[in-house]
Amino acid sequence: MHLKDRISDEEKPKVVYKIPCKNCERVYVGETGRPLGARVKERRKEVDSITGIFTRAEETRAASICNKSEITDHVCNENHVIDRANAKVIDRESDKAGRLIREAIWIHKTDNMNRDEGCYQLSHVWDNFYILTTGTVSQF
Repeated sequence: MHLKDRISDEEKPKVVYKIPCKNCERVYVGETGRPLGARVKERRKEVDSITGIFTRAEETRAASICNKSEITDHVCNENHVIDRANAKVIDRESDKAGRLIREAIWIHKTDNMNRDEGCYQLSHVWDNFYILTTGTVSQF
């Protein structure tokens, strides 16, 4: 018996999330204390403010610019489309420090488009754990 209605991913706050690319296997991994839908909407606004790249000259110019978000860089540099409709919650944590740790772990575990390893620097002691859980050594 369920006494509460299920909350959609868009309404869930305090989450670690991933947003996939429609053209490749890479994903963006992030964290937010606000509802996921609000964060995805912010990401969409920045990407939508960048016009499509159609010429080689425009592509070269865009590659030299470092945008505010990694998602926008991926769209500009690779000329790919982000699949915002399939943004998913991959972890939940109410504590901010715990959420940053979980974000760093997920960044290590996925083929991502993130520029860095997250706000929390994980010790290299954990590298063997990632190898065991993911079965790959390509990220290390």
